[in-house]
Amino acid sequence: MAKQIHSTDPEELQSIRLLTFNTWGLKYVSKHREERLRAIADRLADPETDEDNYHVVALQEVWCESDWAYFDAVCRSNYPYRRIFKSGIITGPGLAILSKIPIDETFLYRFPVNGRPSAFFRGDWFVGKSLAVTLLKPHTSNAIPLALLNSHMHAPYAQSGDASYSTHRACQAWDLSKVVKTLTKAGYAVIQVGDLNSKPGSLPYKLFTIEGGLTDSWDVLNESNPISSVELSQMSPYDQIMKGGITCDSQLNTWRATRRLDEACRLDYALIDSNLIRPIGAKVKFTETLPPPLNCSYSDHFAFSADLLISNQNESFGGKHDRIPEKFEIYHELQSEIQKYRNETIPYQSNWRKWHFLLSLIVVILIHVGITWAAIRQPWSPVLLSLLSTVVGITGVINGMIWYFGIRSELRALQEVQLEVEDKLFSLKNE
Repeated sequence: MAKQIHSTDPEELQSIRLLTFNTWGLKYVSKHREERLRAIADRLADPETDEDNYHVVALQEVWCESDWAYFDAVCRSNYPYRRIFKSGIITGPGLAILSKIPIDETFLYRFPVNGRPSAFFRGDWFVGKSLAVTLLKPHTSNAIPLALLNSHMHAPYAQSGDASYSTHRACQAWDLSKVVKTLTKAGYAVIQVGDLNSKPGSLPYKLFTIEGGLTDSWDVLNESNPISSVELSQMSPYDQIMKGGITCDSQLNTWRATRRLDEACRLDYALIDSNLIRPIGAKVKFTETLPPPLNCSYSDHFAFSADLLISNQNESFGGKHDRIPEKFEIYHELQSEIQKYRNETIPYQSNWRKWHFLLSLIVVILIHVGITWAAIRQPWSPVLLSLLSTVVGITGVINGMIWYFGIRSELRALQEVQLEVEDKLFSLKNE
């Protein structure tokens, strides 16, 4: 059980309790969105019902202005420092923070590799998936200042193939690890939270923990009793949460009740710089269902809470070590992942959109030539042919722009990551 925050113990006074929660706030798509998010806000806003008394709350998928306005209004007294981050074309990245610790500075890093602009039905590209960085002032007089990194990475839409977007998440994890290392060198105690859409052991996860040098707070607290994926799939839904830290696709979540036991997974994390931060407690939260008439879970994810002891300016916990052999492996794995995407997906997307654009131009010209002859035979035919010409022309131009601008931009962003990885490989080989 996590230690209580309110205590006279000097060590406990240096601890903070944070919560990360994907609220599932999609407009028109998420069921009972307004009621659910208001219930979350009300629970966080009331110190009496908010029994956990979080110092910092990181939210994802707060995509509606009205939902954030409600959070901002009702949480004002309990969380005097609040911020929502803006990006993208439609709504923004959906990232927000509520804090009892004063905010010193904020900035947003928008991922250069973030889906395809052609996949408008996915939404990730349009909302501008990003990394929201909040620099907090020291919460005690001698504590090291905190850098809270909140993100919601590109979602997978398939288990394999280009629709899995595994390459995009890997590139996002690479960028995220660079921000982590920069802030660590600047003297901040770094905490990375959010729905990272990456399972433990995946390439992005290895980039967080090996390249970024972060540690999984849940794993640290459960290192004496590690649970394999096979063991996890054979547990009851309750044990999956209590012993495995499952936050997504649990059968106990009303929105995911039909999922198989082996689909339950951990996607929401509190990753920490173990040299300056020690976890002293962690728990999956917001597992209850809302009262009638809703009778549903707060979100399609459960929340994750962690109690963290922050080092002071004169000490460290000494939990970090350089994992150079493993870095070589993940660098080559990342290079292979990007190269496969460049060899398969990029040419396919580029070629068919280019040819669609060129053929559309030819078809539009032929239709305009044919309109005169068609009008002689059927007076009404020019109307239909003009409509067809418009549709063909618009779709052709859209695909032409995606080919010439979107895919080229994506390719160059991928090439940049490859070059950065090559620099790291060269540097390691010459150390």
